[in-house]
Amino acid sequence: MTQQLQLKTVSLNRGITLVEMIVVLAIIGILALVALPSFSAQIKNDRITSNANQLQSVVKFARSEAAKRDQQIDLVVAGSKWLVKIDKDTAQERTLAEFSPTHPSITVNNLQNMTITNTGAMTAATLMITDNDNQTDDRLLCIFISGQTLLTKAANCL
Repeated sequence: MTQQLQLKTVSLNRGITLVEMIVVLAIIGILALVALPSFSAQIKNDRITSNANQLQSVVKFARSEAAKRDQQIDLVVAGSKWLVKIDKDTAQERTLAEFSPTHPSITVNNLQNMTITNTGAMTAATLMITDNDNQTDDRLLCIFISGQTLLTKAANCL
């Protein structure tokens, strides 16, 4: 009989109390509320970085196509899109690729028509990728005459 009482006592002392569980959940909730604003800023910065990388990829793709095909490639602005076109002034005009911002709050300033020669050379340009939020860092895509690109946080191309 004493053995039965000891077993019951041991089983009653296991586990956590309701108060302990509520305290742990409250601490987790407070930590989540503190971390949430930093996550939203990180998501917005990642969105701008992703769009800037896509824009840079389109320029690199157009440059490589010009060299591969040994002919001129045009980057044409169409609304908020940037199209990579070949044979622009002929009936055989084709669009090889396009870039458009993936989120309505993102804009690309100074987007302009450009021509890439078969050697990869093009007009120098500076494109600013921005968001309508002051918490995010804008990105600057610098395109050099040689056709090379540099992607930095918005400051300058040098």
